[in-house]
Amino acid sequence: MTDQTVDLLARLVSIDSANSSMGGPGEADLAAEIALFGHSHGLVVATDEVLPDRSNVSLTLPGTKGTQAGRRLLFDLHLDTVPHIGIPNATVPRIDGDRMWGRGTCDTKGALAAALVAVGRLAREVADRDGEVMLLFTVDEEYLKRGVAHAVAGGLTATAAIVGEPTSLRPIVAHKGAVRFRIVTHGRAAHTSKPENGDNAIHQMVEVIDWLRERGEPALSLRDHPRLTPPTFTIGTISGGVGVNIVPDRCVIDIDRRTLPTEDPAAVLAEIDGWLADLMRARPGVKATREDPYISERGLDGPVDGSLVVAVQAAVAKVTGGAVDPTPDGVPYGTDATHLWGLAGIPTVVIGPGDIAQAHTIDEWVDLNDVRQCTEVYYEVMRSFVQGEWS
Repeated sequence: MTDQTVDLLARLVSIDSANSSMGGPGEADLAAEIALFGHSHGLVVATDEVLPDRSNVSLTLPGTKGTQAGRRLLFDLHLDTVPHIGIPNATVPRIDGDRMWGRGTCDTKGALAAALVAVGRLAREVADRDGEVMLLFTVDEEYLKRGVAHAVAGGLTATAAIVGEPTSLRPIVAHKGAVRFRIVTHGRAAHTSKPENGDNAIHQMVEVIDWLRERGEPALSLRDHPRLTPPTFTIGTISGGVGVNIVPDRCVIDIDRRTLPTEDPAAVLAEIDGWLADLMRARPGVKATREDPYISERGLDGPVDGSLVVAVQAAVAKVTGGAVDPTPDGVPYGTDATHLWGLAGIPTVVIGPGDIAQAHTIDEWVDLNDVRQCTEVYYEVMRSFVQGEWS
């Protein structure tokens, strides 16, 4: 089984599935490979087009007892990776000792390989199953999470869900959400030989940035959560002007506001609007508008003592022998759980192999012992679910 997981991971990494909205070829080839795996293992395979040539794929191992209709354990795993432009041999898996390098090894094809091998083993070894196990492979997680959003909008339901992301096998029950939006300042163009005839939108934006930092950073640092660091406010991009000899009439910044799961995205935006209104009253020369958010996601804030959490903790303790602390924890990044838990109301735990510090890096890698152990953890959670061991 160990060789099967590692070999499968190498095969998945060799298939370039960088998100096409970010300049990659997209998820289609990887989706086709996973569908083939499902057919070869006797699973029910279904595809659901989310965007042109970009489909979610699900593999389902049906229940056999039928004693509890609709009883389903869902594994959510995303197909896409971030791009690897300029990284040589990014999709050529390389193994050295207990590490495998390559784009997606950590985020998150290690979890994909573990879940596939685990469900294949379950299909072979457990004939009587009280409930079904579904693996849902989604598109676009790295950009706008449109794959999972599409599935939830289509009525996706489950008794419980596992989201496969790099957590070093630590069960995660809380993570931050995100609200991303643009602020635009509006000036007036003029020739730079007479800048007094214009209104410099970049100068205005300097005032906006200073004001937002002065208001936002101290206020956010006071907000807390038992398993998460305070919310954050980051200006990620800035653009303005069309030429060095033209007073710029427009400047734009992109803001990433990481939220606590207790924060309402609408309230977050209202707070930003209030700060901008205060600035424009204090500085009448500033003319700024906020655009509608292009991402607005609540975080994850699940219980620490539900049946799913207990089952995951037991599996981690059994497989790792105490080497991994199974106490539920929180992380600052976001996952598909924002939709599964936040919108669909499905009890969700995030867990998978690898360390998030390796994700998206130029030399991305995963610890193969993590992947092997994750396979066993996933299998134990699946087995205990279908054999009715959950309370």
